[in-house]
Amino acid sequence: MSTYRLVLDSERRPALPAPLLTEARLDDARELVAYAAGPGRIVLEDPRAALTRLQSAVAEGKRRRRRADDLETFLFAGRSADTSLE
Repeated sequence: MSTYRLVLDSERRPALPAPLLTEARLDDARELVAYAAGPGRIVLEDPRAALTRLQSAVAEGKRRRRRADDLETFLFAGRSADTSLE
């Protein structure tokens, strides 16, 4: 991974060097999604990559929720069995 120094123009727009775009496989990009990833950090991303990342995060959240629901059901079922013995 290389690093590049960017200069902002008078309107605070950066010019992205061609080698940086090539390394990121964004040679033919016409549009990028940008977001702040913490103090002093900006991320530029291809919109399709951002969508894929978001879809993966949602799917992972659903998987985790399903596991939590399964565990909760298991624990309550076990508790119900315990109370029937009382």
